[in-house]
Amino acid sequence: MQDSAERRRLARGSTLLLALLCAASALRAADEPAVRFVKPRELATVLGPTTIELEVDLPENATIARIELLADGKRIATITEPPWATSWDAGTEGRAHLLEALLLLDDGRRARATRRTSRLVVNQVEDIDLVNLYVVVRDRAGRHVTDLLADDFAITEDNVAQSIERFTTTDKPLRVALVLDCSLSMEKDERLGKAQKAALAFLDILGPADEGIVVSFNDTVQVAQDLSSDKVALGLAIEGTRPSGGTALYDAVWKTARLLESFEGRRVLVLLSDGRDEASSGLEPGSLHTVEEALDQALRSEVMIFPIGLGRDLGRTFVRRWDDLQGLSNLDTSMSVAALLERLADSTGGRAVMSADPGRLRKAFEEIATDLRHQYSIAYSSTNSVRDGKWRAISLTAARSELEIVTRKGYYARKPEKTRR
Repeated sequence: MQDSAERRRLARGSTLLLALLCAASALRAADEPAVRFVKPRELATVLGPTTIELEVDLPENATIARIELLADGKRIATITEPPWATSWDAGTEGRAHLLEALLLLDDGRRARATRRTSRLVVNQVEDIDLVNLYVVVRDRAGRHVTDLLADDFAITEDNVAQSIERFTTTDKPLRVALVLDCSLSMEKDERLGKAQKAALAFLDILGPADEGIVVSFNDTVQVAQDLSSDKVALGLAIEGTRPSGGTALYDAVWKTARLLESFEGRRVLVLLSDGRDEASSGLEPGSLHTVEEALDQALRSEVMIFPIGLGRDLGRTFVRRWDDLQGLSNLDTSMSVAALLERLADSTGGRAVMSADPGRLRKAFEEIATDLRHQYSIAYSSTNSVRDGKWRAISLTAARSELEIVTRKGYYARKPEKTRR
């Protein structure tokens, strides 16, 4: 009997101790902030615009400073007030993602939550390649026209009518390469410094899902900053450029187009230059590639080129044509530097802007940014199923004939990749 009573007494003591420990734990938990994912669900598959929704628990009298949202280690949004939700473009690839939410309080306390999504798995994959067009439409006054519908457009490929399968005004993420001429001539009139300030302002158009690359060129082409959504890192790369040497203009276009080729989304190359392609001596070409090779690579990589020509005499400065055998050159009086930049833009669906005054570069960048914010996205599946690697000409027209339509002039039908055994 005594042993039984002792056991009951010890059991009551253990229960009381456990209750006290639980209560203490609950009090500690009430003093700590917490954040949880509501949407998307754990291991859900996400595609395109995706809602991210959070729940937050706060200690008494605590104030939220902000919530940082990251996808695969890259910041996609900062939320400072309820509702604790945002929209994020998960892309069209159906990849798995790691989402993170970092809750920061004014007093320095923080909490973290993670959520994983699953990759898209399909049992059957159809071999259908959509041809994507990004289109700017302006009226006669130069204003952007943004109220058109799919039925307002007509597409032909090699003079054969095509059917639009996808039409939207929702922007796909941007993959923007800022390509800056850092040749010695950019020292004149503080051109490079003013170009840097304008390029820094251009970074403001990048949204949470957009990414940028900074490329500089003189005698050589250097990647100053790899693809990143970190505007601080991109800005530091822009500010770090220095003028020297010649102008490898064509190499810069060729190499940057190759870099952008592997990225999904709208591939945009914003090129700023004040002169023609030539070495600093003026006695040899600045690039290893020709302009034809640079343009061909941009078209194969499906890159839109938006050149900014800096200087008053670009319309009267003619490009050089080099004799490969003797190393001699002659001026091509049929092609000025301004006309060359316009050709790069017109062929790829971009827009060339000439800026006579370095002080007006910001306006030039703003004009390009405005175009990028007012693009239609149109896609069709070609009636020509032969993937032969050949050039196919595209014509896009609108029902209102007075409208100006800007998009690429065609594409190369990519050959299927060889299967490795």
